[in-house]
Amino acid sequence: MEYFLTALNSGAPPHGGIALGLDLLIAIFVNAKSIRDVIAFPKAADGKDLLCGTPTMVDDEILSQYCISVSNLNKS
Repeated sequence: MEYFLTALNSGAPPHGGIALGLDLLIAIFVNAKSIRDVIAFPKAADGKDLLCGTPTMVDDEILSQYCISVSNLNKS
C-alpha cells in the first residue's frame, strides 16, 4: 500500500474513467434512494454548486491575466 501512495505523489495514473465509486458503495450500504443523498458536495439539477455559488461570472481582469477572451455565442 505504501508503494501505491508513493506513486500517487507523481499524480493519478490513467484509469480510463473507472474510479473506486465510494459514493455508490456507501449509497448501497445505507440503502439510499439516490446517490445524491450520500455525495459530499452534490450539484443541483442544472449543474450549479449551491454551497460555493458556482459557476459564476469571471472578472475581465482575471480573464485578461490568463489571456482568455469570451464571446457571446447566444444570438438572440
